[in-house]
This record gives sequence, structure tokens and C-alpha cells, in this order.
Amino acid sequence: MPQISSLPTGHFHGSVFVTMRARLFLEGVSCALPNVYNAQCCSDYLRDSVFFADIDQIVSCFDKTTKLRFRDSDKPQYIKFGAARDNDQSRNIRFGQLKLLGSDVAKFFEPSVECIVNAVLDQRRVAHKPISVRLLCLLDILGLEL
Repeated sequence: MPQISSLPTGHFHGSVFVTMRARLFLEGVSCALPNVYNAQCCSDYLRDSVFFADIDQIVSCFDKTTKLRFRDSDKPQYIKFGAARDNDQSRNIRFGQLKLLGSDVAKFFEPSVECIVNAVLDQRRVAHKPISVRLLCLLDILGLEL
């Protein structure tokens, strides 16, 4: 039977925050919030665009599909949010899909991944006896950060 070798901890860096960083990036707000989004500068993907009014739909689509499928920062990522008539080449929107650089999407995840790595290292450091990580439980139940 597994034993708990150190006290559990909780951090507010789960999937909800990945989506929040995506929203800030798309709104062009993230430049003013370096602790929330770790980019040197952001792009105004949707600011001053006719698609800015669709931000809630775009972020919802990111949350339900793009975020879950993301695997490679070297490949472009797509958020399918509209119809074939939705086009704006200056905003990387073609046929209802917003194209993002994979490296930008990776930055949405970076603070959360760093938090997880640091939390595991901290747990190993404060453990009562040396441990190797065999089982790691990460909880993000119904969008509630635990």
C-alpha cells in the first residue's frame, strides 16, 4: 500500500489558467501582465478585428479542442471557431480557423508546467525519506483548481 511521504500541496496553475493565458494573448492584454503570460511581447491577434466580438466562442473552442490536442510547439495550432465565410488573412483566419504558432500556444502552458515540476521537486526535497516518483496525482476537477 502506498504511503504519503510528505504533505500534499495545492497550486492554482491548472487548465483554467492555460485557457486564461490564451484569452489574454488573443485579446492583446498579455503584454501588460508578464507574470500571467511569459512572452516578451504579444500579438494583437483579435484586437481591433471584426472577430474580437467572437472572443468567447474562440476561447471556448480553444479550451475544448486545441488545448487538449496540443503536443508540439514546432507545429502550428488551429482553433476552429467559425464557418468557411470567416476569413481575415491579416489575423491568420481562414475558413473559420484561427492559426497560432505552436510556440505561442506552448507559452500558455509554460507557467503551469513549471509549477508542476517545481512542486514535484519540492515534495521530494521535503519528504521524510528519499522517494522516487512512481505515482503522481494531479487534480483539476470540473475546472476547480485543487
